[in-house]
Amino acid sequence: MPINNMRINRKAAVYLLCAIVLIFAVVQAQQKKLPPDYQKKMEAISKFQAGVVPLFVLGDLNEDGVVDQEDLKLLRAYVGHPGSAGISCLAAADLDDNGSINAHDVTVLEQVLSKGAVKAPALSSHSRLGCDFKHFFIAALPQGHAGSPVPIHFLDQRFNTQNSTASIFAGPATVVSNHGAFMVQVARSAPAGTIVTVSITLADQQKYLYSFRVAPSPGS
Repeated sequence: MPINNMRINRKAAVYLLCAIVLIFAVVQAQQKKLPPDYQKKMEAISKFQAGVVPLFVLGDLNEDGVVDQEDLKLLRAYVGHPGSAGISCLAAADLDDNGSINAHDVTVLEQVLSKGAVKAPALSSHSRLGCDFKHFFIAALPQGHAGSPVPIHFLDQRFNTQNSTASIFAGPATVVSNHGAFMVQVARSAPAGTIVTVSITLADQQKYLYSFRVAPSPGS
């Protein structure tokens, strides 16, 4: 084999080896970012009813489980310099749910935190801006239909329907426990566009509010 060809093949082999090492490093880095039980929870969701998605805590930009001044600090930094580090759930920064992050979201979070600690943060399913789901403990349908149930599933083994509770905070609906999940039964008379809000209290006494909209019935 000519010497030039040997040099080319050697360089190609080196480039290929470097590429493999880089891909392996990226995969490892991605795996390190994910919670240990992330894949297990995603597999659980795939077995639920069609359309069930994981929820995140609105306003909890760093996904530490609380909405506090640290999240406001991160939001201010992002609005001033988009791409700022420290935000693992950008979707949680969209406080006004308009699909973008701007000064108005800062104002909303400032107003929320001006009243003190957030005792019952809102849960959301609108993750169109991206979220790492490090704080990944519950999943639900993002909307309901009049006369139909909206399931709420626990993804964290610490919580279940025996040690946690769910009740209607607002809207025409009732809640029952069924096969390890809470079923929010929307009233048959519920008009399209109505908002149903469920109050969820976990075994550790942490409270959350989950709201969904009643969609028009199929065929209407």
